[in-house]
Amino acid sequence: MAEYPGFKHGTLGEIDTTGAVPANRGRSKMGYVYFGTAPVHLVEDGTKNVNKPIVCNNMSDARKYLGYSDNWADYTLCEAMYMHFERKGIGPVIFINVLDPATHTASTGGSATLTPSNGRVTIVNAEEAVLDSLKVVSDGTTLVKGTHYTASYDFTKKVINIVEKTSGSLGTTALSITWTKVDPSAVTEANVIGTTDGYGLNTGIYAVKNVYTTTGYIPAFMAAPGFSSIPNIHNVMYLNSQKINGHWNAKLFVDMPILDTQGNPITLATAPTWKESNGYNHDNEKVYFPITKGTDGRTYHISCLAMANHQELFIQNGGIPYMSDSNTECPIIENLYFGEGMTNRVYDDEIINRCLNANGINSAAYVGGRWVIWGMFAGSYNQDNADNVNVNDTALTMMYYVTNDFQHRRNIDIDKPMPMNEVKSIVAEEQARIDALLGIGALIYGKVVLDASAQARSDVYFGDFRILFKLTTTPLAKSLTAIAYYTAEGFVAYIDAMTEAA
Repeated sequence: MAEYPGFKHGTLGEIDTTGAVPANRGRSKMGYVYFGTAPVHLVEDGTKNVNKPIVCNNMSDARKYLGYSDNWADYTLCEAMYMHFERKGIGPVIFINVLDPATHTASTGGSATLTPSNGRVTIVNAEEAVLDSLKVVSDGTTLVKGTHYTASYDFTKKVINIVEKTSGSLGTTALSITWTKVDPSAVTEANVIGTTDGYGLNTGIYAVKNVYTTTGYIPAFMAAPGFSSIPNIHNVMYLNSQKINGHWNAKLFVDMPILDTQGNPITLATAPTWKESNGYNHDNEKVYFPITKGTDGRTYHISCLAMANHQELFIQNGGIPYMSDSNTECPIIENLYFGEGMTNRVYDDEIINRCLNANGINSAAYVGGRWVIWGMFAGSYNQDNADNVNVNDTALTMMYYVTNDFQHRRNIDIDKPMPMNEVKSIVAEEQARIDALLGIGALIYGKVVLDASAQARSDVYFGDFRILFKLTTTPLAKSLTAIAYYTAEGFVAYIDAMTEAA
């Protein structure tokens, strides 16, 4: 069977950072997607939520479908849950969990002998127990979940409560209870990367291909705190961030590690070299380094802090991503964190600017009397490779926004007759949308026209129309400099006043 990857059918979008742009413009259907591990073993039927995009609007949704744990090192998605839902109160967020409680298990399980009291028993310290693996035996008879008892995990007390379904169904004698234990360390780099067969069977990062079809959200922003600092994983994130489903382009929020593969600390001096040699240098990504120590004693990935702040701005601005997460307040930060071996240092914004921002590495800094995310630069930016796209992280993001939204909205016009009046109507409608962006300052120039070039006229015979969006994105204020100099001009009036007073 012949396959033609270049065959055109449907609404399409392209990015050309050197000239005109075939268009799009998006709203709240732009989704924030996180990849990582979640304690799905703590929820009923948790194995159903593996390698599957799960939309959560709040912490209640997250606990219901994915579970929650304060152990962010093992369950990386919980950091994002906490930042978006508990700290910010914003959503929705799409999570793709790769921890599978059916395969990522410990070699030994757990057991307990408990006697029911008031029709219930409680398994303490149960955070590693796979809820669906519980086996409850009474007097040699295996009891049936749903018939004899219910079982649920209490996320506050970290216990499993087993409660009789009907009065006396648990009995009064001691119960023999066994369970499988999950092992988060069994999750491998390969599990996070995942696979695709090219025909709809996708796991890991490749499951981003499932987001639009299963949730209705365009995967516009992607992060994997705890995993994006692994070069192989980062590379696959980048490969899966462009033309997702043949349509969508995504912006990446990624972290660099604080230790290299030999376990040596990455410093402010060596960070730029590590970034370039490991390929963290793309136009559509923001690279963050190091991590941060929070005021609550936890450590936070700056990619997660930045993406939460970005979504907050996104919502505040009506779903238009024309503002950068840079210089957005982040009061949870206490200091930058490079590891336990690097302490007692104070990192001011001059150091961050000189060592990191100038090399396309974003960070956090204490400026204006508060801690903020600091840096508006794309991963491709450095002093020798600065252009109008990578010096301003919103430039490419806005073009992605326009093309993604155009495809999402305009698909209704596909396979319909296209008389010239209809073409003119589409161009006029798109120009009106661009004019709205001009009105709020999201763009400083925008012109929508039908491509009438010779090649475009030839393509029309086959039903392929091209609409050009000529855009200039709004520049960000990279710096504001106050220049004070002394002048003697003031003495003219001063001496005149002295004369009058004499």
